[in-house]
Amino acid sequence: MGDQTITAAILDCIVHKCEIINLDGNSCRLTHRETIFGKS
Repeated sequence: MGDQTITAAILDCIVHKCEIINLDGNSCRLTHRETIFGKS
């Protein structure tokens, strides 16, 4: 965004108003990446 201070302030405001949910476990998207995107 250009300025680190402004970016930090914006992110602080967003996180302050949000509920953060930490998800653990395997990602189905990463597990099935080859079938979704094909071989790379």
